[in-house]
Amino acid sequence: MSVTLSSSLPADERNGLGEISAALVDDPLAVHVIVAVVDCTKITTKVESGDVVPTARIRACEAFQATTAQAKELKRLVRRQFEQRTGRAALPLDDVPES
Repeated sequence: MSVTLSSSLPADERNGLGEISAALVDDPLAVHVIVAVVDCTKITTKVESGDVVPTARIRACEAFQATTAQAKELKRLVRRQFEQRTGRAALPLDDVPES
């Protein structure tokens, strides 16, 4: 099942992405980690296929600079979850190809 993501972020102190704004500018290729709390803001049903697609809304998010111990642990957890979900070994997040 696919999920879309609402393009808006919380407009108050629940949006912690500002903490890495300078780091994003200084080193745009560095990989940072964010943790988000989400809910579902709408559900779309595609008439032709019957597919149901939820749209996730970010209710709160926090950012972790790439080099912190917390970011390294979160990256490890993301890799482990990917491996459990897909049954495939995950690439280190620092090796993610550019899009």
